[in-house]
Amino acid sequence: MAKKRKNDTSLDPFATSIGNSSLDELLEQANAGDVIKMPAPSDPNRQITLVCKMIPHNDIELMTKVYGKNRRVQSLLNEKSVADILPAITEDGRNQHPALCWDKGDETLVLAGSRRRMACILGNADYMVLSSSDFTDLDAKILAVSSDQYIAPSLWELGQAYQQTKDELINDGKKGSYREIAAIEGVSHTAIADAIKAYEKLPASVLALYPTANHVGREVAKKLIAAKERNETTFNQQVELLANDQSINEIIGDDKRAMAITKSLTAEPVNTHRREALLESDYVSVQRNVKSGDLSIKIDNKVMTDRRLEQLTKLLNAFN
Repeated sequence: MAKKRKNDTSLDPFATSIGNSSLDELLEQANAGDVIKMPAPSDPNRQITLVCKMIPHNDIELMTKVYGKNRRVQSLLNEKSVADILPAITEDGRNQHPALCWDKGDETLVLAGSRRRMACILGNADYMVLSSSDFTDLDAKILAVSSDQYIAPSLWELGQAYQQTKDELINDGKKGSYREIAAIEGVSHTAIADAIKAYEKLPASVLALYPTANHVGREVAKKLIAAKERNETTFNQQVELLANDQSINEIIGDDKRAMAITKSLTAEPVNTHRREALLESDYVSVQRNVKSGDLSIKIDNKVMTDRRLEQLTKLLNAFN
């Protein structure tokens, strides 16, 4: 088996030099039962002792849980979103590069490697982890961000993470502005704004329609939000229809399928007879065609007496 065969990812925080090799290389060579020491992500002078364990695939969901501040929304992970590593992990029967876990009390929290975890679950493969009780909350937060470097979380997932940062700032007595969040996250305030808006405006059911959540980037999100704000009822109905439309899944190619979904959700209704209501009462309705300006008058027969009809006819004849 080739050494680099897209079974897992390498994490930049582990590029620390140890002797004549890097920690990343040591992790890649780890086997069940090995004990490895690594510098703490939040303090390179503090050592963390890791024990390599192999978790049988039937026990992965029972024995592990993803750290709460991990930026990947686990419900959005599927075969498509782990397609780059799933075939190799399925073939090998395990992940070659171990995940990092925090033994916190009775829980084993996955700090880095949630995509590997899902790939092992989907591929019926065993889950190799390096776990330790030496991690701290700050270590966990750093690893939750750094583990996203191989394939970045989607705009929507980042929006959820940025919203959490905003909430923390507000709890600390600050405004929680986009610029304050940007200073912490290291991205532009416009990127923060777009991500949070996508998270706030688009329900998870919309993301679930796409092959992966990453197909909903900034431009696509803006189009979807505009369509939803134009007519939320119609938009939600279209989401429900697409969720049950098997023909969408028959489109070959994830990008083409994503484009078809976006086109369907954002198409403006063709209605050349769009009308503007000028008068609406229990018995009389007056509407104007927005495009042509023509008026339509509807009068309930209950109030249309012969005398009123005569008066109305004389009035309309005067327009000739």
